[in-house]
Amino acid sequence: MQPFNQAMEEWLHKNIAEEKNHRRREILKKGLGHGTVEFLRCIWYPTVGNFDDLYPEWEVRDFNNGYRYLDLDYMPGGAKGGIEIQGYGPHARDLDVRRFKDLCWRHSLLALDGWMFLPIAYLSIKDEPRKCQQLILSF
Repeated sequence: MQPFNQAMEEWLHKNIAEEKNHRRREILKKGLGHGTVEFLRCIWYPTVGNFDDLYPEWEVRDFNNGYRYLDLDYMPGGAKGGIEIQGYGPHARDLDVRRFKDLCWRHSLLALDGWMFLPIAYLSIKDEPRKCQQLILSF
């Protein structure tokens, strides 16, 4: 298995090079968030060993015809699996009522559109990596 940093860099560059959607390509050029990188480093890559069928910052259309981005999209054989890394601050502590409702709608509408949605707390990546790895194997 290739070292993580090299594998991730190649995977990210491949996604940027192959992306035809300018919005997503620009997001990818800015790099992945800290939580997403830690998830990939500590959970995904040691468990799965590759980034096959995994796409960062995947764009989906929402119910209001707007754009949403999933931290990671896992699409083996046409399945639709979204993985969101949720930091405590932006997804709990600092959440206002409007944002809370929006997150609930987002999860509900993705599920109704056939997505299997897997939210993972950033704190679990740090505190319970083995549980997270088992979760990914089940996913």
